[in-house]
Amino acid sequence: MTARNRIAQQRADWQAREERRRRLIIGGWILAALAFVGVLAFLVWQETQPEVRPGVEIPIQGQNHIQLGEPHDPYNSEPPTSGPHYDSPVQAGFYDEAPLDEYLVHNMEHGHVILWYNCTSMTPEACDQLKADLRAVMGSAGLSAITGTLKLVAVPRPTLDKPIVLTSWGHMQELDAFDRNAILTFIRAYRDEAPEPGAA
Repeated sequence: MTARNRIAQQRADWQAREERRRRLIIGGWILAALAFVGVLAFLVWQETQPEVRPGVEIPIQGQNHIQLGEPHDPYNSEPPTSGPHYDSPVQAGFYDEAPLDEYLVHNMEHGHVILWYNCTSMTPEACDQLKADLRAVMGSAGLSAITGTLKLVAVPRPTLDKPIVLTSWGHMQELDAFDRNAILTFIRAYRDEAPEPGAA
């Protein structure tokens, strides 16, 4: 091969390499642009999706105060999620004996979440474990962002169809078994979401 041919071949090789490099750069920019457009489209899609909230919404039955022992219309959910109630709530915490519904409805009016539990079909050991799990999840749920108080009440309810039912003002979720993540999600969604969230 002559010197002239070698130079021409080197030039051709160099041009081919430059062409490949140019195509790689352009391809990289195209891929980056497509990825950016894809991420942007996903974010726009995500923002336009309706918020999925746990449990079901229960129609509000009012929030009037009644005197101790005063009769009232039956609650529209079991357990209750709103309606007539006594003029004082119970203290937040874990209960082995249930306070009257009318006190607990007042708690929900203040933004409390009630964790109702049913041990009737469980062995004593299983019931003790459920209670321990509920205490633990209550302890890890933090405090109300508004009042800095617990705003969680756990109470037994032997008439439940499920072992655990979560309620807040106008919302309910039934659980077939203890589910820490589901309970914390419900608490995050609905604690303080009530007519009087500023009350402890």
